[in-house]
Amino acid sequence: MSKIYQFSTIGALMSGYFYPDQDVSEVCSCSSIGLGCSEKLNAELTISDGKLYTATAEKSLESHTSALFVPFYQVTNFNNYKQYQILETTQDTLEQTIKHIILLKNNFVAVKIKAHFTNLVLRRPYASDKMRNIEDVSNNQLVSQYKDISGCLIGFWTPELFGRISVPGFHLHFLSDDLMISGHVLSYHFDSAELQIEEKRTIEIMNPNRSEFAELDINLQLLDGLISKVEK
Repeated sequence: MSKIYQFSTIGALMSGYFYPDQDVSEVCSCSSIGLGCSEKLNAELTISDGKLYTATAEKSLESHTSALFVPFYQVTNFNNYKQYQILETTQDTLEQTIKHIILLKNNFVAVKIKAHFTNLVLRRPYASDKMRNIEDVSNNQLVSQYKDISGCLIGFWTPELFGRISVPGFHLHFLSDDLMISGHVLSYHFDSAELQIEEKRTIEIMNPNRSEFAELDINLQLLDGLISKVEK
């Protein structure tokens, strides 16, 4: 069973650590899936079959074939998954649907859901050259709704126990079949789908090697609410 490779933490990201310190392509193989964000949080990163895509508001989806240095990622090899057919599901019912298939409790789970979506809502940040905090980024994003679009949801389910390391519950990005549309998923509906799922019992976290990270102040009292506001 393969592990999840993670660079930095959601807690550091929410606390303003946006430096592009790590090349995400170094941990990708041809079977990798994953997600993350780009430098200065100017784009949402989605990884499918080892290929890297970044989505920025009002810009074409960009594919990367060489090194891509980012402030945060989660990546795993995805070739030992189990496959199931599931019926009508939304963002509000996915967890209950998957609980009938696999235990969602204390282990991480990697997922890829291939479907034709009757409704899909995505979020993408606007790019900026200015230094911003996480609330500035959160308040300056494009929310787009799509009807009748085919593609896949890619991401992870994280146990509540690890909620300051990763986004607790499901954290999903979308990639369209035509490789034209991607972004952070806010809501969705499909009538049926192909679910690929793999439990992950190991996560390897690499922290940035900068004094700015070592000295970073993370307000734990504010962090949980901020994660819920920005990532859910």
